[in-house]
Amino acid sequence: MSTDMGTTANQDTAGIRLDVERYLLLFRLIGCDTLTKIAAETGLTFRQVSRAKNGGAIGEVFMTRSVAALQRNAEKLAEFGHAAPTLDDLFTVTTETAA
Repeated sequence: MSTDMGTTANQDTAGIRLDVERYLLLFRLIGCDTLTKIAAETGLTFRQVSRAKNGGAIGEVFMTRSVAALQRNAEKLAEFGHAAPTLDDLFTVTTETAA
């Protein structure tokens, strides 16, 4: 039987943070200079892109579609001296220790 049932020990909270500046820069370089164009290129909705840009929740679909769209455009990015990003290039896991 579990000994932690009902225990409210200090729990860390974790999240994923988008490097918004880099994200927007890379999409601008491939011709997506609006959130609507980014949404179209990634197959996401405007709302999903806007929410992530403004610090909202980010899920695996947002992450993978964003990276895949930029990787599909690796040649365009290379013209500007940028490599296609990986997940680690655009996203950071954040933790906050509970009080």
